[in-house]
Amino acid sequence: MTTLQPSRHTGAPDAFRPHQGVLLECRDFVSQRVREALARAVGELGDELKARRLGAKTADEAQKLIELQALLRGIGADIDRAFSAGFEDQFQERAKTSNVGGSFYEGENGFFPELSLVDETEIDETLAVKNLATRLERACEAENQDLQTRVAFMLGESDIDNATNPIGPTAICEALKDICWGQEASGGLRATALELLIGRLAGELSTVYHDVNSLLVARRVMPNVRPRARRGKASERMAVRKSATLPGEPDPSDVVKEIFTARAAAAERAGWRQRAGTVELMQLLDGLQQGRGDMEFGGQNFALPSDGQISGNVINALIEAGLSKQASSVDGIVIDVVATLFDYIFDDSRVPDAMKGLIGRLQIPVLKLAMMDHGFFSNRTHPARRLINLLAQASVTWDGPLSEDSSLYRIAEGIVVRIQNQFADEPSIFAGCLQEFENYLVEQERYADARAATLTERLRERERIDLARKLGEDALSAHLGNEDIPDVVRDFIRDTWTRVLGHAALEVGATTAPVRSERWAGAMAAVDELVWSVLPKQSMEERQRMVKQLPVILRNLKASMTGAGIEEASQKAFFSELVKCHAAALKAPVAPVPAPVRSAPNAPARPSGPLPGLQPIGEEPTPEMLELDLLTRGSWLELRDESGEVRRVRLTWISPARTMYLFANRQGQRALALTRTELARRFASGEASTADQEPLLDRVVDDVLDELRG
Repeated sequence: MTTLQPSRHTGAPDAFRPHQGVLLECRDFVSQRVREALARAVGELGDELKARRLGAKTADEAQKLIELQALLRGIGADIDRAFSAGFEDQFQERAKTSNVGGSFYEGENGFFPELSLVDETEIDETLAVKNLATRLERACEAENQDLQTRVAFMLGESDIDNATNPIGPTAICEALKDICWGQEASGGLRATALELLIGRLAGELSTVYHDVNSLLVARRVMPNVRPRARRGKASERMAVRKSATLPGEPDPSDVVKEIFTARAAAAERAGWRQRAGTVELMQLLDGLQQGRGDMEFGGQNFALPSDGQISGNVINALIEAGLSKQASSVDGIVIDVVATLFDYIFDDSRVPDAMKGLIGRLQIPVLKLAMMDHGFFSNRTHPARRLINLLAQASVTWDGPLSEDSSLYRIAEGIVVRIQNQFADEPSIFAGCLQEFENYLVEQERYADARAATLTERLRERERIDLARKLGEDALSAHLGNEDIPDVVRDFIRDTWTRVLGHAALEVGATTAPVRSERWAGAMAAVDELVWSVLPKQSMEERQRMVKQLPVILRNLKASMTGAGIEEASQKAFFSELVKCHAAALKAPVAPVPAPVRSAPNAPARPSGPLPGLQPIGEEPTPEMLELDLLTRGSWLELRDESGEVRRVRLTWISPARTMYLFANRQGQRALALTRTELARRFASGEASTADQEPLLDRVVDDVLDELRG
C-alpha cells in the first residue's frame, strides 16, 4: 500500500477550496501510484521485447524491436521525475477548468502478438491520446465515474467530463504522451511505446482509483456518491436497432433526441393515435395490464403471468419475444428506452426490494404512458415521474426494513393497484395518485414534527443555558489562562463562576456579548477582586489594602453565588480553601523594591490571541462545518451506530443559534437531539452522512440519456 505524502505544491488555484488540500493529496497519490506502475511496466516490457527480438524472423523486425527497446530504456531512465512534472502540469491546467475539447474515436492498435507500427504520416497526437484514454476509462469505468463526481464537487463544478478531470485517464495519457514524444525516435515507435505503456496501466488504474475513492470517503468528500446502475444495455439495444433500420426509416439516434425534448413531447400528446400500429399496440398492452393471456400483435402472441405478480423486467421479456420488432420505429425505440429505465431502477441498490417490486408493477402502465406522452422523458415535473420518484425516496428514507406490514408499503400498494386497474389512456390518474401519496407523506411528516416538537422547548432552553455559559467562559478566559492563580481558585472560576455569569446573562436574556446587566457587572467585579486577593502581596501597602478590603470581597462573592443559586455547602467548601490561599498570599516575601501598583482590582490583563472556543478570523471552515451549514429543515441524514446499522432520520428543527439539531425518522419515532459539536464529530468520523435525495427517475433518465449520447 502506498504511503500518502503531503502535498508539495502550495500554489494551487482557489477553485477547489475548502477541499484544496484533499484534491492535492489525491493528485500526489495518483501520481505516485502511476509512476510505480510505469516503472514496473518499463522493466517488464524490456524483458518481453528482448525475448521477442531473439525470435524475430526478419532483420527488419529485429531492428524495430531493438529501436523500441532503446526508446523504452530512455523513457524509463527518467520516468519518475518526468511523469511527476508532466502530470502536475496536466493537473494545473484542468484544475483551472481548462477544457480539452474533442471527441473520442473507436479502434485499437495492438502490439502483441503481432508487431504493428503506426506510419508517422498517419499519427494524430490528439486522437491517439483520446483513443488510449478511452481504453483506460473502459478499464476502470465504475471507479472513474465515482471519482469524477467527487472531483467535480471539490472543484465546485456541477459536473466534469473525462477530458477535464485533473486526475483522470486523459490527464495521465497526456502526461505520458509528452514523455514519449520527447524522445529521439520516429513517430511510429513513440506511438507504439505509448500504447504499450497505456496497455499496462489499464490493468492497474481501476485499483488506483478505487483506493483514491476510499481516501476521499475517509476525508468525508461525498461519502455517499449516488449509486450508478449497470451500464451497457441502452447502447446495446441502440446498436441492434441501428443495424436493423431499413432505408427510409428515421435514424434511431434522431428519434432518441426527439423523445427527450419537450417540443417533440408536446406534439406527441395529440398525435400518438396517428402513428401506424400504435393503437393496436396499445390494445395489446391494455390486455396484458388487465392480466389477459395470449394477446396478439403483428401476428404474434404475447402474455404475462396470469396471477398479476410481475417479477423483474417484463418489458425485457416482451422485447425478447419480438414486441419492439413488431412495433413502429418510434414505438420500438420507446419500448427499448423504457425497458432500460426499469433495468436501471432494478439495479439501484438503495431502493428496497419491496419498493422495487411495487414500482415494477407499473411497467406496463408507464410504457403505455410513455408511448402516448413523450413528455415523460423530458419533463422532470411529469406526474408519473414525480410519483415514481416519491415512492422510491420514501422507501429509501424509511427507518428500518420496509415490509408488507409497513404503512408506507400499504399506501404505495393501494396506489399501484389503482393505476393497474384503472389506467387506460387518461394520464390524469397519475396526477391523482401523486396527490394522494403526497398528502400521505405530508401528514406523516406533520405527525413526526409534532411528536418531535414536544422536545423543542427544552432544547431551546438548553441552548440558552449553554450560550450563556459560553459567554461566561469567554469573559473569564484571561483568568483561566493565568497560571499565577492557585489551582483551587481557577477551578472555582471555571466550574462555579461561569454558572454565576451564565445566570446573570440568562436573567436579561443575553446570548451574545456584551451583556448589559448590573448583576453581570457585579459578578465580573467580584471575580476580579477575588483574583487580585489570591496573588502574592509583595508590599506592605498591598497587605494593608487586602486586610481592609477582604470583608467586602468575601461579601460580594457570597452575594453573587447566592443569587445564582449556588448551594450553601459548595460555598462553605470553597471559602475554607480560600482562607489558605489568602494566608499564602500574605506570607509571600516582601520585595526590596515596591511592586508597581495595579491599575485597578477589576482590570485583569487581556489575553493575547483569540478567545478559547472562538474561531480565529480567516480560519477556513472544515468540510464537516460546511455540511452542517448546508443542512435545512427537512434534510435527510443517515446515522450509523457501532454495529453498522443505519438509521435514516429527517431534520425537523434547528435551534435559533444552530447549536442544537433535532431529528426524527419518517415514522415519527425515536427522536434524536444532537449538538453541533457532536453532529460535526459524526460527520468527520463517517457515523453521519447526508442521504442521497436526487430523484430516482431523474437520475435514471439522465444515466440512460448519457449512455445513449455516448
